[in-house]
Amino acid sequence: MAMPLPDEHQLEALKSRALRGKDLLLLRQWLGLNIADCCYLLGMPLIRWHYYQKRPESLIQDAGVAMLARALLTHPKVHYLPRFPTPAEMLPAYRRALAQSNRTLADPDTALGLLLGRDRSSVKRWLNGTGQRQVPPPVSRLLGALHILLLHHGVPGFEALVDRAAFEAAARGFDLHSPAMTTWARRAPYRPRQPRKSRPENEAEPDTEHEADSDPADPA
Repeated sequence: MAMPLPDEHQLEALKSRALRGKDLLLLRQWLGLNIADCCYLLGMPLIRWHYYQKRPESLIQDAGVAMLARALLTHPKVHYLPRFPTPAEMLPAYRRALAQSNRTLADPDTALGLLLGRDRSSVKRWLNGTGQRQVPPPVSRLLGALHILLLHHGVPGFEALVDRAAFEAAARGFDLHSPAMTTWARRAPYRPRQPRKSRPENEAEPDTEHEADSDPADPA
């Protein structure tokens, strides 16, 4: 995966000092990775990542991690994380596979969101680039799996994915082929708040004033 180099001034500063925790944060921000993917890239456990996050000036204790991070920062060709296709890139292939298959899906374009484990409205947000969050990591990986299925198994591979999604939906009480299914989340029915019960008019208020004046330690 071809990547541009970070800011030249930042790289120049790395030549005269050993890498520290803040440089791992720089690497993550530069690559646009989430924490889990950055830990995978560096072969680092999550607990160690949080250690450096809280200690940005701390020297990276594992020399191998330090050298790997330096190589990733200075040599773009070293990057080995796969690039997963985007929803926009997969949509034409998805449409072709659906047109050639024996499977039918209500509102096919939005049904792609359901096949990717999200709601129907997600597809529009992904294609328009709206919303605060990027495509979630599980969705990116599932897009990669869909790409491989179509590349190596064609329509039968696509139909296998649709059948599995229908099975998972049925196990959760949904019908994937119904337009009524808009999300995988089952929402509890709305229950209006019950009004507080009023005190009956003939019920006397508890006498707390006398109790407050008495000394609990007084046996009298």
